[in-house]
Amino acid sequence: MSLAGGKYETKRKIDIEVERSESDTHSTEKKRQRTGSPIETEQEIHKQDQEPQKTEQQASTPPLTDSRQSDSSSNENGEIMLIQEEASTSAQTPQENISTTEEVLYQRPVRDNFPVSINLRRQLDIRTNANHLIYSCIKIGKTLVFAVFQTHQLIICNVNGTDIHHIPLAYFPHYITEVDSNTVAVSCTNTEVYIDSQICLINMSTRSVTRKITISDECRGISYDDNNLYVVIARKRIQVMDLTGKEIRTIPLPTPDISDITVDRHRLVCINNTSIYYFSLDGTLMWEFKNDRYQLLHRVTTDADGNVYATDYNTHTVVAVSADKQQSEELITKSDGLNEPFAIYFEKKNNVLLVCNHKGGRGFLFDANNDQN
Repeated sequence: MSLAGGKYETKRKIDIEVERSESDTHSTEKKRQRTGSPIETEQEIHKQDQEPQKTEQQASTPPLTDSRQSDSSSNENGEIMLIQEEASTSAQTPQENISTTEEVLYQRPVRDNFPVSINLRRQLDIRTNANHLIYSCIKIGKTLVFAVFQTHQLIICNVNGTDIHHIPLAYFPHYITEVDSNTVAVSCTNTEVYIDSQICLINMSTRSVTRKITISDECRGISYDDNNLYVVIARKRIQVMDLTGKEIRTIPLPTPDISDITVDRHRLVCINNTSIYYFSLDGTLMWEFKNDRYQLLHRVTTDADGNVYATDYNTHTVVAVSADKQQSEELITKSDGLNEPFAIYFEKKNNVLLVCNHKGGRGFLFDANNDQN
């Protein structure tokens, strides 16, 4: 799989701006670079992520910060710079409308065996401290939300990278799910051993925590569907509960090392480091996808057709698998800018895929098109 298009050119500025440049007409196809880095478990990465926290002073509640600050301002609480290149000099100002006003850096259909093609809409530079890591992300309408681990906070902005705010949390945020157009649920842990966990329901308009659900065991992936939360507990079972925390039922898992989960279309998809599992909601395993190349899968999401997308840390890729498992592809690669990708979310309403690298604050918005529709 190759990538046609120009390299990204990033100008480091504090002010949020849209950088435009003509596409490089002399670009050549670049082969995908396969990583040779050693395999790390998620627990090892998490332990490394915790280490900077031991030397940082715990900040008080960070102010709600607009990124339009002078060059002398600190990046500690996170700022977002929008990076975008112009496909033609006559292109319009970007708007949320995907089909008519968003510009495309490149168009790269995947191989014929996978039904989805993607176009990079824009690239975001989330200006956090170098030690701050993005663990999860989500897109709700025109709002983007990023879980920043070390600072115990969510960063919120619009799709243009402006109107930035911060929501402080008491615990480390790990996973995010949409409850409604104004509410998200976040699974959080207190310590590096995970045994003290809670789920926070957060109002996006007021930027406040409206409810906390205490979990007495390790709390991992979380997904909301049909008025219920599906929560991975102790990496070996899924606890179904309502929004008050009342337990409804338990779904056993096929392996005791599940990390992330997503529920949609009466299907449940979960991952561990090496496999993707596709279930019915009664817990019946429909299929398992496994490839020895992928040894550190981190986050998973699905589109409206049930296709599955997962980030693989070591190969710097987004792996896509069709809903029937018959087709698979490395949809996004290191050539596209991925470097140890972690967070991923597919917004079904507008067919937009949001992907974030674990380190460095780099995020990407892709428009996704189902070529078989």
